[in-house]
Amino acid sequence: MNDNTLLFCGRSPKFLNKELTAQSNKSNGGEAFRIPSLINANGVLIAAADRASSGADWGYIEIAVRRSEDFGKTWSELEVIAVPPARETRISDDCFSSGFFIDPCMAVAPNGDIIMLVDFWPECKGLHNTALLEKGKAAYTHKNGETLFVIYGENGKPYYVKPNGIIIDGGEAPTDYSLKGLGELYKGEEYLGNIFLNGAEGENEMNAKLTHGAPLKAVKRCYVYMLKSSDKGKTWSEPKDITGEILLESDGAFLGVAPGVGLTTKNGRIIMPLYTLKNSSAAVYSDDNGKSWKRSEKCPYAKNTGEWQLIEDDCGAIIGFGRQNGYGKTPVCVSLDCGESWKKLKKTGLYAPKCQKSVIAAGDFIICSHAGARTRKNGVLSVGKLCLKNGDVSKIKWISHTAINSGFFAYSCLCAVNDGSVGVMFESQPSSYIEYKSFKINEII
Repeated sequence: MNDNTLLFCGRSPKFLNKELTAQSNKSNGGEAFRIPSLINANGVLIAAADRASSGADWGYIEIAVRRSEDFGKTWSELEVIAVPPARETRISDDCFSSGFFIDPCMAVAPNGDIIMLVDFWPECKGLHNTALLEKGKAAYTHKNGETLFVIYGENGKPYYVKPNGIIIDGGEAPTDYSLKGLGELYKGEEYLGNIFLNGAEGENEMNAKLTHGAPLKAVKRCYVYMLKSSDKGKTWSEPKDITGEILLESDGAFLGVAPGVGLTTKNGRIIMPLYTLKNSSAAVYSDDNGKSWKRSEKCPYAKNTGEWQLIEDDCGAIIGFGRQNGYGKTPVCVSLDCGESWKKLKKTGLYAPKCQKSVIAAGDFIICSHAGARTRKNGVLSVGKLCLKNGDVSKIKWISHTAINSGFFAYSCLCAVNDGSVGVMFESQPSSYIEYKSFKINEII
């Protein structure tokens, strides 16, 4: 068992104990952090998290990563890989005058690329004020075999954004408008503002690049964006919107990423866990290294509970472990067709509070990191013995529980490390303090 390594540390005493903020530095620092994602990219560990202007789930939030090339012993300096548009930033949860990224989830594609899915929100408070969302407006349409992004004028007139950024009107005639980057609207060569923002520039306590709102607006809803790295996390692509490929009308204004990691199956399919507020968990999948994404319309929802994580057993069944609505057993679902349809099963005897958890498979065993108390406290690695028959996980035997920490424990993420250990990245303070720790697999099973 290794000592804890501090990966991300907040520097603002508004969101973290002042004594702990003294550990924040150039390598690990920012105002606030939440939401761990950890992946082993063919021998290189990649740790990702939300780097935010406050401890809230809104405001100015970037995505940051750190890398380790020696099995988690040392880590690179923090690097920001996704930057939202903003018209005002303040180190306070009172400010929501910014778009924001949140909830990273990574997987390693068969070709070695790292795939990251992440939520992107226009200026709003996300799920914490759904009255600000536009539930009845279409964000995408399909014309002539293309999926087009829809934006709106002040009078509600729709405009359609082609994949090359050219904007057409309802009669499919070209306009003088075009869209570049992450929501930057132009009329000819004139920059008009950002379609994800609402007004004029304001204060800038985060030293961000500020802009102002555009006359045409995107629908206020949750979008799913993808980033890729082809060099084990050294460089990353610009965020790409994939929402139009996977969104169903029944999802409503929220189809979001379940943070943690996705799953690359033995046959090379990438399956990523998502969820909605209306119909619970959903899965999307790619058979071409993340170039395109699909989702079953016949059975689009897993009927699990909110944020969930996936494993694959030796027989090819995909098992999903969900989040409880309160302290109790863990919801479970299974797919016997590689993520295309799902069946809800009986809950398994893994007790945890209402909180995201992480799961990985290790041979015939499941390893799960979760809070071990009735509230978000006392992190535990629980090991279960798979006793499957036709995908039935009701007979999982939970055989051991190894302490990760004592005290606060919330979101976490597991990965297998090449030295025969399992690494766990976890929140050990209510905000802004994310640690890494490893355990030898043969010592916890």
